[in-house]
Amino acid sequence: MYRVSFTGYRPSKLPFFGEDDPMCAALKARISDKVEELYRLGATGFFTGMALGVDTWGAEAVLSLQKKHPEVRLYAMIPCRGQENKWSAADKQRYARILQLCSKVLCISPEYTSDCMHKRNRALVDICDFLVAVYDGRSGGTQYTVNYAEKQGKRVIVIPPV
Repeated sequence: MYRVSFTGYRPSKLPFFGEDDPMCAALKARISDKVEELYRLGATGFFTGMALGVDTWGAEAVLSLQKKHPEVRLYAMIPCRGQENKWSAADKQRYARILQLCSKVLCISPEYTSDCMHKRNRALVDICDFLVAVYDGRSGGTQYTVNYAEKQGKRVIVIPPV
C-alpha cells in the first residue's frame, strides 16, 4: 500500500480567478484523475497540508474517492493550530468540514512559528511514497517541497497548473 502527499500553489498564485473558472475546474479534474490512478496502483493513504488551493482540492478528491472505496484514508498534517484563522468564513467552514472527515489530524506545532509551514512540508514528504505536485517551476514553498522530495528519493508526479 502506498502513501501519497499533496503540494502545490495557493489560489492567488494560480493563473485563474476563482474556482468557477473553467481552468480551475480542469485542474481539479486532473488532480482527481491522478488520485484515482494512484488508488488503482495501490495507494490508500493520502496526506494533505490543508492549505487553501491544491491541498484542499487534493483532500476533496480523496474524499470523493473514499465514497466509492471506503478503505481509502485521508490524513491532515496541519502546520499549526489556527492555520485558518485569517481565512474567509466560507474557507474556514470548508476546512473544518474536511478535518472532520479525516481519519487523523496531525499537528506540527501548537502555535504558529516562522518554520512550521516548512516543517509541515518536509513531514508530508517524509511520510509519502508519491508526492503529487501542482507545479510549474516557480520558486517558493512548492519548489522547495518538490526538490526535497527528489533528494529523498520520493516519486514526484507533477501536474501543471494549466
